[in-house]
Amino acid sequence: MYNTYSQETIDNINTIIKENYASNFSEPAFYLITTLLIFFAIIYLIHISKNYNPVLILLLALMTMRLFIIFHDLCHKSYFPTNERKDNTNGLNFAIAKLIDFFCIYDATSWKNTHSNHHKVHGNINEYDGTRTVMISSEYEKLPEYQKTFYNFIRNPFIFFSLLPTYLIWIKNIVNFEIVYVIKYCLFIAGLYYIGSTKLVLSVLISQYIAMFFGVILFHLQHQVNIGYWKKFEKEDKLSKANAELKGASVLQIPEFLKFFTNGIEYHNVHHLDPGVPSYNIRKCYYEIVNKGLIEDNQIGYYQSFISLFHTILNEKTQLYEYYPEPTKEPTKEPTKEPTKEPTKEPTKEPTKELP
Repeated sequence: MYNTYSQETIDNINTIIKENYASNFSEPAFYLITTLLIFFAIIYLIHISKNYNPVLILLLALMTMRLFIIFHDLCHKSYFPTNERKDNTNGLNFAIAKLIDFFCIYDATSWKNTHSNHHKVHGNINEYDGTRTVMISSEYEKLPEYQKTFYNFIRNPFIFFSLLPTYLIWIKNIVNFEIVYVIKYCLFIAGLYYIGSTKLVLSVLISQYIAMFFGVILFHLQHQVNIGYWKKFEKEDKLSKANAELKGASVLQIPEFLKFFTNGIEYHNVHHLDPGVPSYNIRKCYYEIVNKGLIEDNQIGYYQSFISLFHTILNEKTQLYEYYPEPTKEPTKEPTKEPTKEPTKEPTKEPTKELP
């Protein structure tokens, strides 16, 4: 099913990737500052508008999504050219992530820990990835019936993609006792209320929900599109891991006018192979690899993306994502038939002859 990449190909890809690491401070600083300026400008326009403005609310949601992707790079310590990734320390990148995380509606420490683990175990069935939006078939089969029923209900895409943003924005932080983040977020909302009263607060909250709604859908499509790549391999098996990243993470087709907001995260296979490539370089990096014939340009079309929203189970046997598992059917047994008995024939009697 797979045309796996050789170690030589992976090495050639990694050579190109390293050439696309962050190399200066001016470019990322420009993107961060302009994104924040536009973000706050939209909030100001919402504030001075007389009524609720759906266009401005949607624009704020899209800018929140762009800001989150910059925040995502900062948590990977790849946005500014520092030694944080190499030395495994917290420096400028992570400090800025902590500073702006409440604008990005996710606690920086929580995101760094869970997302780093996602990258560490992605594609390996031997490891558990708590960020997966689907279950593996063997996991599902072990559940008692009532849990299967609940999973089938909650994983209905209309329910799942509608409810999860609410949990991630407003419930998770309280449940996980992310106190510092909750204080910063509440002060931000209180400041909005002080400046612009209920209309401004509700507009920002709605935009945050829309941003997280799109974000959850993007995250799902970046990993749960056929053909899947999940295998059992050892942690030390770097070649299998590299193939899991390139084969198991997708490249999404995004309309050109939206690419400013998705900020390159749609080229997710390259990002998974090496999160050291910042979002502002990832598109260029991807096409350099494609143009050298090292990988194919397999972008997921709009129809396949829509169909993939309904994926809820990874079938280990077929390596395909499915919408709910097929019920296990026991082989039908034909009813045992008794051997047919031929009707007993009475012996033929000769006609009786009358005596003369």
